[in-house]
Amino acid sequence: MNPLEILEKFGIPVSVAMAFGFFIWKQNKYIQDDLTKDISNRFSRLEGIIIKLIDQQKKMQVEQKGIVKSYESLVNIIVKLMGEKDA
Repeated sequence: MNPLEILEKFGIPVSVAMAFGFFIWKQNKYIQDDLTKDISNRFSRLEGIIIKLIDQQKKMQVEQKGIVKSYESLVNIIVKLMGEKDA
């Protein structure tokens, strides 16, 4: 139907209500389609960043344990060598 025919047949209030209804329908469709995809993409990107940060933290913890064990071993060797010289 032509918008002028709707205006003549039903009047201004019904025409305005139909226009608002159409606007609300388009807005909801936009929100559901485009914004949901954008939010999903951003969430998956942030999730990937968080996973990489956790992986790096675990690697650092493993490396730190290795460094601590190496340091303790060196201290034990030095203490034994110092003890043998004193004896």
